[in-house]
Amino acid sequence: MESSQVFSAKTAAANDKVLVVVDRFPATGGSRIDKFVKLLPDFGVEPVVLSAAETDSTFAQEIKHRIYPSTLKTFLAKSMGWSYFTERFLMRGKGARHYRLLSLLSFPERFLFVPDYMVRWIPLGIRTATRVIREEGIRVVLTSSPSESVHLIGLRLKRKFGVRWVADFRDLWTEKELLYRPATPLHDWWIRRLERRVFEMADHVIANTPENAERYVRRFGLSRDRISVIPNGFDRTDLAHGRDVSTSSPKEFRIGYSGSLDKHDFPWRIALQALKLLAEEVGRDRVRLVHCGYLSETVKGYLRQEEIEDLVEAHGNLSHVDAMALTANTEIRLVLLYENAYSESIVPMKLYNYLIMEGPILAIAPEEGRTAAIIRETRMGVVISKRRGVAQVHAQLKKYFEGWERGQLTVEPNLENIAQYDRDIQTMNLARVLCAHRRPPHNIEEVQDLPNVAKKYNNCISA
Repeated sequence: MESSQVFSAKTAAANDKVLVVVDRFPATGGSRIDKFVKLLPDFGVEPVVLSAAETDSTFAQEIKHRIYPSTLKTFLAKSMGWSYFTERFLMRGKGARHYRLLSLLSFPERFLFVPDYMVRWIPLGIRTATRVIREEGIRVVLTSSPSESVHLIGLRLKRKFGVRWVADFRDLWTEKELLYRPATPLHDWWIRRLERRVFEMADHVIANTPENAERYVRRFGLSRDRISVIPNGFDRTDLAHGRDVSTSSPKEFRIGYSGSLDKHDFPWRIALQALKLLAEEVGRDRVRLVHCGYLSETVKGYLRQEEIEDLVEAHGNLSHVDAMALTANTEIRLVLLYENAYSESIVPMKLYNYLIMEGPILAIAPEEGRTAAIIRETRMGVVISKRRGVAQVHAQLKKYFEGWERGQLTVEPNLENIAQYDRDIQTMNLARVLCAHRRPPHNIEEVQDLPNVAKKYNNCISA
């Protein structure tokens, strides 16, 4: 019997229910909450999910049917009113097309919906959550943001029922200026006050990086025993279930990228210019950027302008497992990240998935901070700041290309370091936080020095 099964068997008799509250479920099948809900039962926790009805698309229903057992209880709450322009406005940086127009059109929505446009489902979400707690006998609530309005449900349930409330922050809130755009200074004051209230009232706070945890400790005076770091990560089984959607050729050097290319100040132009230079040197039929995800009109226009449309193989939006299968079938993987005052705290989620794929990672990102630290500590690739320019990125691409031509494009990964980002390990630590009333919580740092996943499970069993 696998050690995860042993853990489940030991705790099944005292199975705890937790109400998981999130705007969208499932998202892609591979998101943080998607995986937690899938894996929590292995650690003696039964998740009950509450999400917004407006996000329950046909795509989401298909993923739910494919990934989760029919016994999983999910509840939906309808939204009051609608929002159209704000989400589109937040997807654009200040230099993007139609930014000013969308800023104006979204102002009424941003004025009315506080702290964010998804607050529209929170009133009925609170009503539904109240009923679910009574009917299911739930004592623990996990709220996960963004969007941050979801924490209002946890705040209300904490006050009304005295449940244990764990607030999971997958990103910064008011400190992330790229997405935090209050309508007026009064809105800013009120949202920051609400943010502080959430951090004060939550029984436990989860941060997705150590740097973000330190920010919360400094800003809100959290004691160390009220905050844990549980990063994003990978699920090895994802690589086994995706369909082959690639058109790979042994004569092509393929660079994989999963996600939106032009997301908020990402250095995508540098990446494409370096790609163009490499293609001009080695032949346009010998190099290809393999992309899955949203491709904006801005990027499409840039590809036409630079006459490099033939260098990009675009697959559009795919399910998580299909995106994994496609990206794994490339020679190297690309990571893009903006550089600003808080980017050292940010890690693109795709990076964790890249860690279990063969071949190196090339990141155009800050050379200091959490993203660079993960790549450096796992020995999985190279990080180049956008400030070094196109020439430096091109030089590294050419080096990788030449290694591929010689059959010597390899990395020497630090497998022990990579293991800490396994979703099973993270879910184990989440279960300990959620069930602190049943057994003492443990931070993820306590199991990082063990050499493999099995020993980490065994440590959990004997705790």
